[in-house]
Amino acid sequence: MLKAMAKDAGFLKHKRITNHSVRKLLVQKIRNANIPPTETMAITGHKNVQSITNYSNISVEQQQK
Repeated sequence: MLKAMAKDAGFLKHKRITNHSVRKLLVQKIRNANIPPTETMAITGHKNVQSITNYSNISVEQQQK
């Protein structure tokens, strides 16, 4: 199913898309939008803050703030 959705979305064929990579990208996008960790957890289904911290890489711009 994920493969079909990636194809429909126009993702490159050589790029590997997995549930894990999509979830990580989602967490990063949510965190970059300054959504609080508790809301991020509610959206992604994570059980604790540490688990979303492992996924997210804070941008240089956010680090400077």
